[in-house]
Amino acid sequence: MNRMKALISTPIALLAAASLILQTGCAGPAASKTVKGGTTGATVGAVGGLIAGEDAGGIAAAGLAGAAVGTVIGAVAQNRENKRQDTLAQQRAYNQAIAMQKRAQEKEKAQLQEDLEIAEGFRITEEELAEMTTRAESAEQQLAILQKRRDAAIERKRELDELEEREREALAEAARLEKELAELEGGTSTAYKKTTEEPSDPQL
Repeated sequence: MNRMKALISTPIALLAAASLILQTGCAGPAASKTVKGGTTGATVGAVGGLIAGEDAGGIAAAGLAGAAVGTVIGAVAQNRENKRQDTLAQQRAYNQAIAMQKRAQEKEKAQLQEDLEIAEGFRITEEELAEMTTRAESAEQQLAILQKRRDAAIERKRELDELEEREREALAEAARLEKELAELEGGTSTAYKKTTEEPSDPQL
């Protein structure tokens, strides 16, 4: 019983020591996948040795071999992750640089436009402003006249449509009444004719 405990405790102690060594030698966030790979490999190797019935030395050797393989696999995975993070960082830096350059160009363009407007304003005289004011007011008056003509034309069209609709309704109602009266008058004449032409009773 004591021997079995010793066999089990010895590889466990070796695994713990190997894990500590891996975590100490590969400390830091950048080596997380390497550490996880080495620890997982050591555990898998040791468990495989236990299942195969190896002694303490064999289990320890299997654990160390698994740790070595797991460390290599974890290092490859970590290297890929590092490259991906570097690519993302470069892309973010590039996008930020493009955005900063665009903002600088827009600011420069706005400043240039403002400078041109200021220079143009210095060249404008009061006479030019007065003339332009007169021309603007004249154009607005002409626009107002045209708008009134347009509105009047629209109103006339609406009135014509309403009158045409009234005419259609009146004609339709007149036709209906004419037909109704014709039917009533025809019925009355027929009834009167039958009454006047009815023969008398011979026995009377």
